[in-house]
Amino acid sequence: MRGMAEPLLVVDDLHTHFFLESGVVRAVDGVSFEVNAGETLAIVGESGSGKSVTSLSILRLVATPPGRIVSGSIRFRGRNLLELPERELRRIRGREISMIFQEPMTSLNPVYTCGEQIIEAITLHEGLSRRDARARAIQMLGRVGIPAPEQRVDEYPHQMSGGMRQRVMIAMALACKPSILIADEPTTALDVTIQAQILELLKELQRDLGMAVILITHDLGVVAEVADRVAVMYGGQLVESCDVAEAFRRPLHPYTAGLLASLPKLGEKRERLRVIPGGVPDPAHFPTGCRFHPRCPVAIERCAREEPGLTEPDSGHRVRCFRADEIGRGAIDAAPALEARP
Repeated sequence: MRGMAEPLLVVDDLHTHFFLESGVVRAVDGVSFEVNAGETLAIVGESGSGKSVTSLSILRLVATPPGRIVSGSIRFRGRNLLELPERELRRIRGREISMIFQEPMTSLNPVYTCGEQIIEAITLHEGLSRRDARARAIQMLGRVGIPAPEQRVDEYPHQMSGGMRQRVMIAMALACKPSILIADEPTTALDVTIQAQILELLKELQRDLGMAVILITHDLGVVAEVADRVAVMYGGQLVESCDVAEAFRRPLHPYTAGLLASLPKLGEKRERLRVIPGGVPDPAHFPTGCRFHPRCPVAIERCAREEPGLTEPDSGHRVRCFRADEIGRGAIDAAPALEARP
């Protein structure tokens, strides 16, 4: 899986901005990463860090205006998606690269049956007859664990539970057997039991289809369970990326360390959640220097003046921090003192 000569997807120095009357919002500000065939890359960070805008940028689904991909490249199988005509890009969306959105009730059309929406995707990309597309839709509904798919195919979204609607979204996204699935917070609105079922389903389908997955999430518990690599975003930038095991064993950025420290420990009793003090910066007015320095427990004067670049202290482990070497050697403790929140 990791021995591919060429990555399937390469995002290089991506900048996506929103041009508002109040100013320019730099939602994604120089993000670079790659995805190999068959692997799962998790992109994590708090709300407002730029995760979802990054995923929408890959498929050129950013609302224009006010949003615009200002610069950078997104290469899929060697072709820059940002340079393709809209007609060619439509052939890739849903067929080669599919996306599952956060809330299926707002993503599914309420006036069409669930089956009709899957059939439309299949006929558009695969050129099958309506009869064959319906048979494929029923097969996919059964494959994602929906009981009695022959009946459910004719039901409307409001007739299904949240977990079932999410399964319909997965069936639609995978109906054309894409090479990459982008899953944007696919379990956020679901209860814990259904979350586990959906994640297990995604892992099973990934094994069967051999596709790559880009998982957008703020839940590090999910990351530990399903991802191969993790990319941590903060303030529209990538601040750390590495193998998942390395991130949990030896995070080199204080922000990653803070996210890990806020996870509840097994057997630990807490009355309140613990979080990193402060909040994510306003993307229209980022602080000078390192964007995390106002919340960082190990910030020095240089952090407020200069913006750190991405370095690679270890092979495959990239980090944006002036003190990463000290953190890696254990010379300083990077985890911030957390505060309790109700």
